Amino acid sequence: MFYRSADRTALIQVFRASEPELSPLDAVKQASTHLRGGTRGYEEISVGPVSGVPGAAELVYQYDSEESRGVRRGVERVLLAADGAKWVVLTAGPAAEWQVTQDHHAAALAAFRPTG
Repeated sequence: MFYRSADRTALIQVFRASEPELSPLDAVKQASTHLRGGTRGYEEISVGPVSGVPGAAELVYQYDSEESRGVRRGVERVLLAADGAKWVVLTAGPAAEWQVTQDHHAAALAAFRPTG
C-alpha cells in the first residue's frame, strides 16, 4: 500500500519485508545503512527496539527532499505478524511538521492488522 498526500510532501507505505532472515532490528539497521549510502542529506535520528511492542523495531531518520520542500523526516517500523512474517509501516513528511507525521504514523499502526 502506498499513499502520497495531494501536495506530495508526505507519504505512508505499508509492505511486507523481503528479508525473511533478518530480525526486525536488523531490518531497520540495514535500511539505515542503505539510506545512508544513497540518500542526499541522510541523518539517522534513532534506531532500536520499540518499547512495549515485542518483536518490533523502528528507525527515525531525515533527508533532503524536493517533494517536501526541504528536509523530510521519516519513521519506519518493522513488526512481526503472528505467523512470523515481517511488515513495514513507513510514514514520512516535512520535518517541520513532525508531529503531524507522528500522528499519521500512529493512526496507520492502529489500523494495521498484519497477516501472513
